[in-house]
Amino acid sequence: MDWNDLKYLIAVADSGSLKAAAKHLGVNHTTVWRKMQSLEEHLDCQLFTSSRSGYLLTEPGEAILADARRMASLVGSIHFQSQARLTEIRGLIRITAPGEIAFELLPSIIAEFQLSYPKVEFEILEDVRSLNISNREADIAIRASSAVPDNLIGRKIRDVHWGLFASQEFIQTHNINFESGDYVFDGLPVIPYRLFASPAARWFNEKTLNNPRPVATNRIIGAYQCALQHLGIALLPELRSEPLQELYRLPAQFNSQVWLLANKDLRNTIRIKTFWDFLQTRLVDYFPDTP
Repeated sequence: MDWNDLKYLIAVADSGSLKAAAKHLGVNHTTVWRKMQSLEEHLDCQLFTSSRSGYLLTEPGEAILADARRMASLVGSIHFQSQARLTEIRGLIRITAPGEIAFELLPSIIAEFQLSYPKVEFEILEDVRSLNISNREADIAIRASSAVPDNLIGRKIRDVHWGLFASQEFIQTHNINFESGDYVFDGLPVIPYRLFASPAARWFNEKTLNNPRPVATNRIIGAYQCALQHLGIALLPELRSEPLQELYRLPAQFNSQVWLLANKDLRNTIRIKTFWDFLQTRLVDYFPDTP
């Protein structure tokens, strides 16, 4: 098997179609189709099913994709690390991310990176607004998004599922029975979002218009902390939910995605590329692609 074929698997999985994958890779869609056929033959399994919405991964395909992402990341990292040894890497990298990632995850990643590259400096910018990567307000961004803007390049880290969560004390106090898996929370206190325009947040706000609202927030971390204090039911990504109890999982149509983004012009700067490869390896480990 040609391990280069794995890049076609990743491109189809990220884009959802042969045409979009071909455009991303700079080849025609027939080439992508042939590569996928060859890969399925060598692996002796079906990787995708075709539907009106595009190409969907099968269960074996999801497992193989996770390994393919790790392999692609390691191959790229080996190549650029070998180049980096020949060049002293120094300079500033501006990275923007949501507060939870910016201050809970990035410091440890940067500390580990600087053990090998002590002359690289960083600015961590909390993503309270969408900083303009094209204008160099930031070099690299970690964002929840449904697609990559045309002027940027991106790597999808994983899909994110949303659900409704509450503390165990809140569940017991309000005698909530959620065994049926249905959304039945009429009259219960909720923690709505303000100025947070995701499809999941809009759905939640509309569904709970008549519920008591003891507190509202514009941040996921705010909703999470309020739920920990038993103030109500919170809409949260499953990545930010422990030790809360999930009451209801939103349909897949409300899923979001974690993306690693960079300016196309800067992506091949050795300083940016070296950290990009290092960062995406750590993010894939931190955000395992689980259903």
